[in-house]
Amino acid sequence: MKQTAAGSVILLLSAILVANFGLHLFGSDLKTAFNSDGVAGGLENSSIEAASLVGSLSSANDEGTSNDFLGFVLLDDSSLMASANPINSVTPTRDGLMIYKVQAGDTISKIAAKFDITTDSIFWANSGLRSYMIKPGQEIVILPVEGVLYETKTGDTLDSVVALYGVKAEEIKKFNPQLQEALAAAGSKIIIPYGRPLTKNNYVSRWTGDFLDLGNYFAVPTMGWNWGQLHDYNAVDIANQCGTPVYAAAEGLVVKADDSGWNDGYGNYIEIEHPNNTFTRYAHLEKILIEEGKYILQGAEIGLMGNTGNTHGPTGCHLHFEVHGAKNPFAKY
Repeated sequence: MKQTAAGSVILLLSAILVANFGLHLFGSDLKTAFNSDGVAGGLENSSIEAASLVGSLSSANDEGTSNDFLGFVLLDDSSLMASANPINSVTPTRDGLMIYKVQAGDTISKIAAKFDITTDSIFWANSGLRSYMIKPGQEIVILPVEGVLYETKTGDTLDSVVALYGVKAEEIKKFNPQLQEALAAAGSKIIIPYGRPLTKNNYVSRWTGDFLDLGNYFAVPTMGWNWGQLHDYNAVDIANQCGTPVYAAAEGLVVKADDSGWNDGYGNYIEIEHPNNTFTRYAHLEKILIEEGKYILQGAEIGLMGNTGNTHGPTGCHLHFEVHGAKNPFAKY
């Protein structure tokens, strides 16, 4: 009987020791796992009891408080699917591209900002894209990095593509998970990170003749003497010394930057397509400072005044400034 009682006491003491050791371990684990700043090292009171902790959790949930106990935040489905998240409008493709569905209120600039890329990369990846024509539901290709898309041709190799664009092979491999398959199949698309278009884009411009008064939409494109006489095509001439800076009258896409010479009398000239479906032309330039495919802001320096093409006068240096689709605000008569 005594042995039985003694054995019971030993068992009881063992159970108590095991229980205390378990609670100690539980408290120790909590101390390692949690911290007020989210770093391992957590609760200061290592003697906290498990029941007390569970009670605190239950109490917090029962009272309807937020589930951010000890630095953890639980997001429900509605938070993850918030419309402000651009990823909700993106469909990934197996070749590393993203297809973005245009949302209400989107512009090319806003889309570029959402994905932290340049507007140039969007235009380069979407041939024929017009800044003023995008509409909700339209799908646009988004590159995961600034650069261009290359369409493979028969006989292409990684070395030949590297030589073509002058980029590192490692960078091309990084952004093209299906690179070997793409090189083997002519007509496939390869992302060229940090690359630029090899040839000038062929944009189709449709000049319109409806002379709408847009008020102050266009800024003066250069400094000098404005003759003010309206002439073909809806243009004015502003004269100054050759080399005088010429600026974009409004933001838009550079659809033409031709420095080949005569050009039917225009000389070296630039055409910019604006978001409101108007176009401006800057002719007789001495030098062009912008490339086709660039999306620029109003006031950006695009060239230098010159006397190329069909010019007259003692020096001939002037800017021929045309407006298509709206009234030329700098015409005097």
